[in-house]
Amino acid sequence: MGIDKLIQIAATLAVLAVSTGRLPQILHAVRVAQIQLVHDSRASAWGRPLLLPVK
Repeated sequence: MGIDKLIQIAATLAVLAVSTGRLPQILHAVRVAQIQLVHDSRASAWGRPLLLPVK
């Protein structure tokens, strides 16, 4: 899917959100999703690396 198609979808969704009056709820949901993504991608959640034994 090209960037042009994604921009068109995002613009359509934004117009629908504004026209239905749900823009604040949608913005809140996007912020929560962004925070969750940052939280899930922390380095501390990656686990321990497999290291070669030191002789």
